[in-house]
Amino acid sequence: MTKDKLYIFFWAIKSFDMKHRTFYNICIIISFLLGFMSLGACSTPTAYDQVVESYAHDSLKREAAVYLATYSKFHYGVARNIVDANGQFSNLSPMMFASDSVYRAYMDSLHYYLKKGKPVLDEDTITEAYLKKNIDLAFDSWRKPWAKGVSFADFCRYILPYRNGDEELTEWRDYLKQKYEHLITDSMMENANTKDLAEFMMRQIRKHVKYSTRFNSITKGFLTPKEAEKIGYLECQACANYATMVMRACGIPCELIEIHWRFTEVPHSSVMFPKTASNPKPFRLTIGDELTYMGEAKDTMASYRTWAYQYEVNKDLLRLVEDENVPKSYLKPLCRTDVTSLMSTTYSIRLAVPDSLKDKPELFLCRFHEWKWYPIREGFVDGDSVEFKHATIRQLYRLGYAVDGEVKTFGCLFTLLGNGKIQKYDQTGENVHFKIAYSCDSTETLLTRNITTTFCWDKANKWKAVVRQAPLWGFNKTTGEYKLFEESMRGPFIPVFHLYEVDLPMWTAFYSKELPRPVGFICRDPNTGEGYMMQF
Repeated sequence: MTKDKLYIFFWAIKSFDMKHRTFYNICIIISFLLGFMSLGACSTPTAYDQVVESYAHDSLKREAAVYLATYSKFHYGVARNIVDANGQFSNLSPMMFASDSVYRAYMDSLHYYLKKGKPVLDEDTITEAYLKKNIDLAFDSWRKPWAKGVSFADFCRYILPYRNGDEELTEWRDYLKQKYEHLITDSMMENANTKDLAEFMMRQIRKHVKYSTRFNSITKGFLTPKEAEKIGYLECQACANYATMVMRACGIPCELIEIHWRFTEVPHSSVMFPKTASNPKPFRLTIGDELTYMGEAKDTMASYRTWAYQYEVNKDLLRLVEDENVPKSYLKPLCRTDVTSLMSTTYSIRLAVPDSLKDKPELFLCRFHEWKWYPIREGFVDGDSVEFKHATIRQLYRLGYAVDGEVKTFGCLFTLLGNGKIQKYDQTGENVHFKIAYSCDSTETLLTRNITTTFCWDKANKWKAVVRQAPLWGFNKTTGEYKLFEESMRGPFIPVFHLYEVDLPMWTAFYSKELPRPVGFICRDPNTGEGYMMQF
């Protein structure tokens, strides 16, 4: 084992967070590192090895190089190019067209398409010169006045990384540093706090790229800075990727996060500025949004899962790599960490495991989305129970396990209440009379309509349509009175809604035909005794 490999080994053990230093976890990381080092023991030293050795007389830069080397085998780039029907590269630019749909139609007519290349591992392509330049420039930015108070650990995690995702590697740090860093000094923002500096920089970034779904099919994902600037209008992930690189090039600690909203079902990418010595409260920014402090409005701005893209490897996901039954789309990329607790109220929950599944290494916490159950968290089986971390409240869950690359669900539906208590939706509660109004236009003439837009689960967790005739109700603006509507009443009364009524057990989960997610569940009003829908 070479001297630099030994250094990497002992640095990783020293740096491993004390609160995670269980015997099992230490065994995992030792096994990983030994395997990593054994691969290089009989081969030519990589660029990472050479850089570590080159900083023999600069202990801090040497540790930074070791940090990059430790996780290098998990990173790769993917080229994205527009090609013609024969697979030849084209210089066709999206900005020649008025909209994405027109652009796509033109491309389709010529049989042009966006082609993603094969993953190219960093270890196979990165050079010693590239790594050294990246490290030297990162250190130069870290030493700027506005970066004072950023610890070395935070520097490694939030400034040093040379990539966010799977974008092609370019000399982005030098390019963006020259383009943006002088703006800080020119505007006398050298001693600004992280919040003011981040907002200032976002205003500068907006001059070069803007948020838009105009070319969503082309700009989605991780682009190089020059690609982003050439297109100019980017969807949220490409925007956040560009902004993150700008901030890091200027020595402002940050990372890209992907927020999966509970209510809209649409993921959204932002730049998160973490809690550091110079920033007491973490917050997030995008090119198009206002600043939002993380950890505030946890339920109104709820996320059922928020990922932070990092250079480090998620050890929990790494444990699942060798399991061929785990859905691979769920596992990649491996360099992301669950930070949902910064956005939402979360709890760790421990659930019993059926005897028939105790041999499974992991189970999944699944969420209903687009009329299917999807795994959103992995939990590792420990004896007769399984634990899930960062589970959010007011979600409808089921447990699942992997079989032939698919997730099979089992057990009853459940949720977490605001106090962290598990509530099952098994329809075992007493029957209650439930009403819901479906609004209509004031010119409505249909006195009764069949409403089938709402569904629930039966005790066997099967779909069950609830169909009822809903009579029309009217409202008198003068008296404030509601009545069953008849045509003879038109004038003083105007139609306002069709009233849907049904008797259902408490803890019945409800869905809307128009929405691909649960709407809520039935509770009993302690004052009236009637049922009402508690929204998720």
